[in-house]
Amino acid sequence: MKGYGQSAGVLFLSFFSSYFIASGSSSYDDLEPCKQSDYHYELTECDADKGRWRVQVPLVPGSCADQGSGPSTRVDSCRISCEPGSYYNLAGLTCQKCRPGTYSLGGGALFDTWDRLPEGFYSQVESFRSSFSTMGRCGGDVNCSRYGWEPRGDFLASLGGPCAATLTYTVHLVKPGNLTYIYQYSDKDVLVFDFEAQNEQCQSVGDSKIDRWPAATKEGEWRKQVIHLKAGQNVLQWKTIGMDCHKGKPVLIKSVEITGVAFASSCTPCRPGTFSLAGSRICTECPKNHYSSKEASSCSPCDSQREYSPKGSSKCLRRPLCTIKDYYEARTPCDVNNQTQKLYKWIQPKICRDDDPESAHLPPASEKHACPPCNPGMEYKNGSTCKFCPLNHYSDGKAGCLKCPPNTTPNYGYQFERWSEMPSIMSTACIEPDGSSCGTAVGWQPAGSYIHSGRRHTDGAYLLLSLTVPGFRNKGGISAGHRLEAGRISFTFEMDCKGKCEFVFMQGSETKGVTSVQSWMDSQYKQEFSHAILQNDSYTFSWVFQNLQYDQGYYDRNAMDSDTKFDDDIVKIFSINITNTIDGGAATCLPCHQDINERGCIPCPLGEYIDPNTTECVPCPPDTTVSDPLAYGIESCQPCGPGLQSIDGVTCTTKCIFNVNNMKYDFRSLASPYLVKGSRLFTASGAQYFHLFNISLCGLSAAQCSNNVSYQAEGQVSQVKSFICRTTIVPSPWAEEGLILSTQSVTLGDELISISRDHNFMNMEVIEEFINPDFPNDLHFYYSTPLATRSCPQGRTTIITLHCNPTKVGNGTISLPTKCPDGTCDGCNFNFLWESDSACPLCAEQDYKLVKGECIDGVQSVHYLTPSHCIMPPSMPSSENLPCTAHIPLELEILISVIVALAIFLCALMVYFWKKTQSLEYKYMKLVQSSSNRDGPEIENNLAPAESCALDDGEEEEIQFTQPRSQGILNRIKAMTGKNEKGNPFETIHLTK
Repeated sequence: MKGYGQSAGVLFLSFFSSYFIASGSSSYDDLEPCKQSDYHYELTECDADKGRWRVQVPLVPGSCADQGSGPSTRVDSCRISCEPGSYYNLAGLTCQKCRPGTYSLGGGALFDTWDRLPEGFYSQVESFRSSFSTMGRCGGDVNCSRYGWEPRGDFLASLGGPCAATLTYTVHLVKPGNLTYIYQYSDKDVLVFDFEAQNEQCQSVGDSKIDRWPAATKEGEWRKQVIHLKAGQNVLQWKTIGMDCHKGKPVLIKSVEITGVAFASSCTPCRPGTFSLAGSRICTECPKNHYSSKEASSCSPCDSQREYSPKGSSKCLRRPLCTIKDYYEARTPCDVNNQTQKLYKWIQPKICRDDDPESAHLPPASEKHACPPCNPGMEYKNGSTCKFCPLNHYSDGKAGCLKCPPNTTPNYGYQFERWSEMPSIMSTACIEPDGSSCGTAVGWQPAGSYIHSGRRHTDGAYLLLSLTVPGFRNKGGISAGHRLEAGRISFTFEMDCKGKCEFVFMQGSETKGVTSVQSWMDSQYKQEFSHAILQNDSYTFSWVFQNLQYDQGYYDRNAMDSDTKFDDDIVKIFSINITNTIDGGAATCLPCHQDINERGCIPCPLGEYIDPNTTECVPCPPDTTVSDPLAYGIESCQPCGPGLQSIDGVTCTTKCIFNVNNMKYDFRSLASPYLVKGSRLFTASGAQYFHLFNISLCGLSAAQCSNNVSYQAEGQVSQVKSFICRTTIVPSPWAEEGLILSTQSVTLGDELISISRDHNFMNMEVIEEFINPDFPNDLHFYYSTPLATRSCPQGRTTIITLHCNPTKVGNGTISLPTKCPDGTCDGCNFNFLWESDSACPLCAEQDYKLVKGECIDGVQSVHYLTPSHCIMPPSMPSSENLPCTAHIPLELEILISVIVALAIFLCALMVYFWKKTQSLEYKYMKLVQSSSNRDGPEIENNLAPAESCALDDGEEEEIQFTQPRSQGILNRIKAMTGKNEKGNPFETIHLTK
């Protein structure tokens, strides 16, 4: 009852306020009694008892008496809803069908008119706090106000750019319902498009992985997305993130429908150009040549003679008088006599008048004449249409097909230069801005010397011309510093546009998806455009013409007139030429190899060329490759890039072991795929994105980047494999989900084209930050992805600089440029610096320092010490034990022998002098003893001096005496040298007879 008291109090104060306001302006008694038409009903908010009150509310307060006197009625339900096509009548408290000319979704809301942003929708735009805006990548500060969600008549558009644009709508569901929106999203390389639905607790609802990432669409295609919503408050957000400075194609939302909301108390009138019957849930567009005003129950026809109208028109338009631009030339099929005649047909749908004398009329059919020639490589089949020549035949298009001469083969290709009819292998399509077919309107039309996009199409009509090529004979690649072509496509065109128009050339394949190669705006003079096919694959080439500019409201149906709805903007294509294909037609024949046992030409094995003298297949020289199976002459063998080698003559590669300037490197420890995280991209509201790079240095195991969300269009791959690839990682903002979503996987290096110390190769150059003059031995790996895109017309390139850093053990670290922390400064050319001790060159023999241990038990330990500028080869151990022996070296033996001989000589010399000294000492001692024994000591002083102290020659000593005790050699020498320390060591003895 608490809720009831609050509601009653509110109503009481409301009524009394109305009464006093009314009484202040006039007397209550002067007012007429209130009638039922003076009131309308409203329901109060739900109270605590899960019910509400129906009350009467005056349309104009104070306009009648007895205001607020009507009784209130209790409604015991908070979940009132009606079926589609009906509304909730508050007077009778029942659901009733909508009357003709109106519609109702029941418990739903529909938004399909975008003249302005509907009530409840809110658009917000934010700039990135990232490298895109802060590092000058986008040329300075970016004005993000130009990139928000903007109404464009029939749709909402977000132009992307380097900003984040968010479209928000909050809705309260009384029961579980669905959100259905129709969108167009064709440029996933530049824009990230995601959707989020949050409940009142700010939790993500639905299957975030599936619903959050709408699939990409093809050009001009509209796609429907359905999301299941829970009861309660729901916040719906559509967000676009421009991942680069390029604008690209905008994301479009055509309609938004929500079911499960509260009841509709009235039906919505149909807008002009539509009608509805009783009980309709939606209004139907009027057919062509009909119109309707607002809230119409049927459409009225226009005057078929003087008026016309497109589908969904609010009024009829005056038919203009026919001119020569309203018909086109055609021809009848060739008859058995190879004769045809020209005839003329009105452009459909025909909107001009030809009943006026001043209007143009269809010219009469011409006289029969010879059929025009076919295009080169074709001939008339069954006398009616041009078809490609049979296998091993050629033709100039004028005469029939001829068989190629012996030892030659057709030079297949596609050459379209005569447009008397639409080639059977080409297809056309015309799509209206709302995604429907143009009906009877003719798209691209042949006109003899050219093919054109046609006239009198709806503004914004999508005119598509497509041609599929199964493949090319060459494989492409890099050779001798220049790129080899798998093939080439060229075409000549001109544009005549009085308003804004766009002509786009696109290239698509199953492995790479669809990319825009080049686009032209407004009028263009006659010119030729040539595009090289650098990788062999099956391609679909498309030409698209539109006369719509997204920043003008061309889609306001109520403002259409004959000048804005139809115009004469046109593009003409005069010729299309595609070379080196595996099928098609041939205008000439090429020399080929012919086996003796074969009746026709056969291609040479891979890696071989045709010898022009013998027409035999000859292998290419080592480290060269050949890309064409019909390669003619040795000049077809192209050398591999620096640092690369070829074994099979087909591909140039490296096994992560190679020599550069007589220095050997071994990067096998770095060969496994390596993940590198780029800088975070985030907005003020907290949205986070970052790029994750996967690098396979030598490609021994391919790097793979996958998408785990349904982001691709049908038929496109969800992963890429190459040397280097990148994927966009989006962490979930909801911790309980724990989702790591990856999307937008692209390849940054399909080919390794060079490994060298040079700072540039072809059009690639190492950034100055990664060039260090103090380390001239740094190696640079050059990679290329030649696929052209709208944002990267020359494709993408990557340079990895390998720097020897002994402090970075193992895989080391990979750094991104400081000024471009996302790896690139322009979105197309990427640079990485890889520092590791494994990036050092292998040490040569002269670089080692050898340390030998002691020889123990016949084993000696040997240690190899490496310097810091190189690393030890994997095959070389840091130490090893070698057998050894105790054998003395020859030099030491000679030295020892010399020392021993010198010692022996000195000893012999010493013995010789000792013997000599001993004889003299003996004689001296004998004389002393003899003199002392004979005369006594007193006689010594009386004796005269001796004439001689020695015996005469031949005289023998006859005196015998006792030999004194022997003294040591040292004592004898001492005695010999120390007899008389002060003077002569010999004593003077006077002898007498």
